[in-house]
Amino acid sequence: TMPSYRSSLIRAPLVWVEGEFHENVLIRVSESGKIEEIGTHLTPREGETEVTLDHQALLPGFINTHSHAFHRFLRGRSFIGQQAATTFWAWRDNMYALVENIDWDTLKGYCSTVFSEMLSAGITTVGEFHYVHHGKERFDLDSAVLEAAKEAGIRITLIQALYQRGGFASPLLAPAQERFVSSFDDFIQSVEKLDKIAHERATIAVAAHSLRAVDESTTQKLWEYARSTNRPFHIHLEEQPKEISDCISSTGQSPSQWLLGMGVDGGVTAVHATFTPRERMEALAKAGVHISVCPCTEGYLGDGVPHIDESTHLCLGTDCNNRISLLEEMRWAAFSQMAKHNSRAVASLSATRLFEAATVTGAASLGLSEVTGRLAKGFAFDFLTIDLSSPLLKDCPPSQLLDSIVFSLDNREIVTVGVDGDVRYQRK
Repeated sequence: TMPSYRSSLIRAPLVWVEGEFHENVLIRVSESGKIEEIGTHLTPREGETEVTLDHQALLPGFINTHSHAFHRFLRGRSFIGQQAATTFWAWRDNMYALVENIDWDTLKGYCSTVFSEMLSAGITTVGEFHYVHHGKERFDLDSAVLEAAKEAGIRITLIQALYQRGGFASPLLAPAQERFVSSFDDFIQSVEKLDKIAHERATIAVAAHSLRAVDESTTQKLWEYARSTNRPFHIHLEEQPKEISDCISSTGQSPSQWLLGMGVDGGVTAVHATFTPRERMEALAKAGVHISVCPCTEGYLGDGVPHIDESTHLCLGTDCNNRISLLEEMRWAAFSQMAKHNSRAVASLSATRLFEAATVTGAASLGLSEVTGRLAKGFAFDFLTIDLSSPLLKDCPPSQLLDSIVFSLDNREIVTVGVDGDVRYQRK
């Protein structure tokens, strides 16, 4: 069994607080797993356990804003470089085949495997963008995702995704897509049912899968519902040129034009935006919209590199989960921009900014800004630790540690990961 750090006083050589590493900082964790105090002169209280994390740096846990857990089971079937998967659309058919006959136990098993792997990668919160709703009955698969998260111990925002049609011209649905579709009213009912069964580490957000899958007026209606019930709203946006050209020929506007016309704000996260033109990216930033980039998946699917700059409200996702590592997502978010622009100074993508994308901005995207994403008083003690004795960090002073973590380390340097003060992963 894993230890719990509730009702404990935690000491680590280096702790990431307020944007930098501090030495000899202590963290008092309450009985409920929240951070009660942070300081250099805390003394143990009666009945409190003292925990010293030797040779470890303590940081807030990573926040993954975009995951499709079941895609992980296409691992080893990328067909990259082969005719079987020349485009995103060909890959999509392989993905559909995976869920054509899915049932509750299978989906729960998929999610359990993936959520446990996420914890081992330092991910303490996942935004699971969920659209595979119907197994034997309508919406019966949704509870499988929540159940898997509860058992794994990961914090989850279940992003319940509306899916109405197979494309702009409403082509016939592939058999797998039958599991995705519903009417608006049935969908809203499912969201409210999920609120009732959500456990303490779960919240329910909503998404329009994409403008391909949900028409403009319904997307607007769903955004208004999200706003009135104070839920985050997510949408896949302009991941492929075909989505933009189909949308323009069908409606006269591109998806990003529609989105901006809806009066969006910081409650919205657009996922990918790989083909969104620069001026509309700037307009989305001005509106406060978060952009969830998933560089390992965007590379894996040949999606492209988005136009991001200093103003982009950047957060990160693991999307298809072929590789689960927010360290790698951070790096590739920077490297893809640098390679594209032939420059080492694009969009201020420093280690600090990338780490914020993986924590603070991620929390904002999932509506958890007051709950997690930083080590601060009143926040959940969601954390990861890094092995300071790793040969990869030889002679690394504290001032260079974050840069080394973001640009040099791998998941294997992560030692301990916890959610609400309970340890959920410990390196063997």
